[in-house]
Amino acid sequence: MKTKSTYKILPKYQLVIEDYIAFKKSIVNDPLFKPNYKFYIDFNQVNFKITEDDIDNYIKFIDNNLANLGSRFSAIVTNTPNQVVSTTMYKMLQKNRSQIVEIFSTKENALNWLGLEIGLLNHIDF
Repeated sequence: MKTKSTYKILPKYQLVIEDYIAFKKSIVNDPLFKPNYKFYIDFNQVNFKITEDDIDNYIKFIDNNLANLGSRFSAIVTNTPNQVVSTTMYKMLQKNRSQIVEIFSTKENALNWLGLEIGLLNHIDF
């Protein structure tokens, strides 16, 4: 799966914001990263084709790196049927209960679920 990874870590909010799930190793190696941070993942501007094998491989990566990743909540924002199907497949196939995933159609609902202020995204510059 070829991907582009853009993320920002906000220690003040204990939050990791991703435009795209990719290369978790680079996030784990970031000196600002701490296990158990929340994740906000926005797929709105992303076009991708993910197979069930890709999802299985990602789940195996998560399972094999739990010590570095910790428990976390991930809010995934989608806006196309392909994104909804892929993220729903991921949610259904992953069995690790320390990785809580919810799928949203709006940024506001995703941030609310994470317990964060709606206006937070206005102050983020990638």
